[in-house]
Amino acid sequence: MPEKIELPITGMNCAACAARIEKELNKMEDVAEARVNFPLKKAVILPKRDLELKEVISRIRDIGYDVDIEDDITVRAKKEEAELRKDFTWSISLSVIIMVFSMWMVLPYNNFVLLGLALPVQFYFGLRFHRSALTGLKHFTADMNTLISVGTSAAFFYSSFVTFFPHVISAAGVSTMTYFDSSATIISLILLGRYFESKAKTRTYTAIKLLYELAPKECIVLRDGVENRVPTDSLEVGDMVLIRPGEKVPIDGTVIEGNTYVDESMITGESMPVHKGPRDEVIGGTINGKGAVTIRTTRIGSDTVLAKVIRLVEEAQFTKAPVQRLADRVAGVFVPIVIAIGICAFLVWFFLGPEPRITNAILSFVSVLIIACPCALGLATPTAIMVATGAGARRGILIKSAEALELTNKTRNVLFDKTGTLTEGTIVLAEIIPLDHYNEEDILRVAFSLERQSEHPFSEALRKKAQELDIPPVAVDNFGAMAGRGIMGAIDGVPYRMGNRTFYEEEGRHLEDKVSRLYEAKENSAASPVILWNDSGPIALLTFSDTVREESAGVVRDLKAMGIEPVMITGDSQNGARTISERVGIDTYFYRILPDKKASIVEDFKKKGITIMVGDGINDAPSLAAADIGVAMGKGTDIAIESADVVLMKGQLSRLASLIRLSKRTIRIIRQNLFWAFIYNVLGIPVAFGALYPFFGIRLEPIYGAAAMVVSSISVVSNSLRLRLFKE
Repeated sequence: MPEKIELPITGMNCAACAARIEKELNKMEDVAEARVNFPLKKAVILPKRDLELKEVISRIRDIGYDVDIEDDITVRAKKEEAELRKDFTWSISLSVIIMVFSMWMVLPYNNFVLLGLALPVQFYFGLRFHRSALTGLKHFTADMNTLISVGTSAAFFYSSFVTFFPHVISAAGVSTMTYFDSSATIISLILLGRYFESKAKTRTYTAIKLLYELAPKECIVLRDGVENRVPTDSLEVGDMVLIRPGEKVPIDGTVIEGNTYVDESMITGESMPVHKGPRDEVIGGTINGKGAVTIRTTRIGSDTVLAKVIRLVEEAQFTKAPVQRLADRVAGVFVPIVIAIGICAFLVWFFLGPEPRITNAILSFVSVLIIACPCALGLATPTAIMVATGAGARRGILIKSAEALELTNKTRNVLFDKTGTLTEGTIVLAEIIPLDHYNEEDILRVAFSLERQSEHPFSEALRKKAQELDIPPVAVDNFGAMAGRGIMGAIDGVPYRMGNRTFYEEEGRHLEDKVSRLYEAKENSAASPVILWNDSGPIALLTFSDTVREESAGVVRDLKAMGIEPVMITGDSQNGARTISERVGIDTYFYRILPDKKASIVEDFKKKGITIMVGDGINDAPSLAAADIGVAMGKGTDIAIESADVVLMKGQLSRLASLIRLSKRTIRIIRQNLFWAFIYNVLGIPVAFGALYPFFGIRLEPIYGAAAMVVSSISVVSNSLRLRLFKE
């Protein structure tokens, strides 16, 4: 079976463009399946047999798009964003000047000045809309670009006609007013919307690039006993790699020598570092603790766990169906109807109307197109989205895509990661339980003094607690550490040991029933218990755990009240998952779940309805990208934040319910805006056609069509501004 072909596509402006390319590629005889991803600007083609690359590129170029094989996707994204920013800046600057000259300043040859200023806006900065409209016309399709092109071109060419032949227009008893300001302003506003869309999409590429940067580019390989620093890409299966304290693990492998603790939160999401010794597996991209280890590589290239996580994020972008803009769907029907009505108006006035027939026919045709001009339609969604995102930002909710805001109102399932989302994500000393005559302060002093000599993650939790209570450490003699079990040392001549139950029982000791039951109860409650003892026996039980956010239970209650099912997914044990889910009120939970399985659970829930995924770690990136709406905690990893559609800036989980309510309100406003965007135009088109002329002698001049457009635009903007009053 021939390998799949991946091609970066340029020139796509919307989901309809991606659908058009996909349709054409699937028509090719040697193509088994073609998928085009608009956010990633990429086509993936599965050939039936060997397929000439130039044939595919030629087919893409034939329908008005291009392939840029050499450019990196992030570079292209930034280039597109910079180009849109430049086009909008120049376009809006010229539009403002045109407005000033149109309304307040009258110069000799004023219309010619306006024509000169509008020309670059219409045919240079607006070229992308005209090119897309012509491509659509070639394939008998219409979208928002077609409506923009037709509407602005009608206003521009009519105004140009008025500029060169004002006497022809005035002879028909019609005002010689021009509409260069309308055409230029429409193009500028739509360019602004496209710029914001491009800026949001760049974050998708950045997230994937950050994943690639997780693994170090170089590492130390041991060959014939000599250390050599080599590129990670050059590693082969079986190579011996030295990983020093604090370094990232460069590749998947098995520990051959040494002991350490590794932060695997990027894979499991759990904040508790994991002990690694001989024969234990390590994963590329994870972070080594304070111990040096030597590993033998077991997986390289696309077989590594990190490569699979990256692949999951990329594939999630393909399965994440973009919302087909209502404006595009309406435009697909509206544009052909408007053009047909305009042509009919021209023919009726030319054959049946009064003299001067040709002038009246042209004016009627132009009036129909101008009154259908999409200024308000272009504002209907962007203005509501802009006001809503501002309202969200004031409440600590960063909304990065219009699609996310639109979809959130239909949410049926909310899937939570546990650590760092429902919990705080940091290890703390939860409890000190004295078992002898020692008080808590003495116990903490001994435990802190012992642990500060070790590289165990509990030492940081003990240090913070000791600093909080202003307890200084004391000297420890004969310190020793047993990897994966515990530590020992003498304080003031008294030998102490601290560790897990296995370490305690290895000395031939047995926990009495009361302490044993207490130890097991703490383990079952998602805590990590540690025994502190001396020669006389156990003196204390210390428990370390991740604390549940105070707001978690309230958020779960709010979601249930909205008819939304909350679900928890974690890499933790069954006991840990059950304990946390019971505390916050979640009925359904999944435990010991790795990134690939987590993304697949998200896909399963998407079949039941719109699904939100809430997470904060690297391991959450694939599931955040796979969900209909990915929500990241503001204090989470950069990759989680980049992969998400929404960020809760201050890590306030309570803002999730506010996001859903804001979405519902925004969608209601958008629907009202679309009504106001069309009502004046729909009512005005028959009048522009001349329906009232035979009965009342009334006809709609272009100036009144432009006035209707202004009124509908003001209605849309005013209605959108009501979102500023949104209250939680």
